[in-house]
Amino acid sequence: MKEYYVISVAHTLREHRYITLWRPDDCGYCYRTISAGKYAEARVMSHLGYYNSGCSNIAVPVDIVDAMARPGNPRDFDGITLQMPVAVLLAVPNTGDNWRELILNTIEPPAYKVQPEYPGARRRKGE
Repeated sequence: MKEYYVISVAHTLREHRYITLWRPDDCGYCYRTISAGKYAEARVMSHLGYYNSGCSNIAVPVDIVDAMARPGNPRDFDGITLQMPVAVLLAVPNTGDNWRELILNTIEPPAYKVQPEYPGARRRKGE
């Protein structure tokens, strides 16, 4: 069965270097893919409005997100030492190209328009 990462649109801010992912069991947020939760397709589909609303979250296949992940700077993450493997540093850079790819690959078209923040994105009214 296919698995998905839940991407937090609402918790990824313009100044963040990496896109924010949900941790396992709907418990918090992280940047590194190794710390992120992998959600079963049936679970996501049964609660699309929660996991894939568009305004706050989107669900994207694990293989798509993993292909976009790059080693982050070790200084950006707590508890990282230079002896750890590169796999513990993998995170998705917060770029417009990455957001376009994520939005294109959501589990279903979200109910609301996805308006991510990333360096260089147009600012919304009131910002």
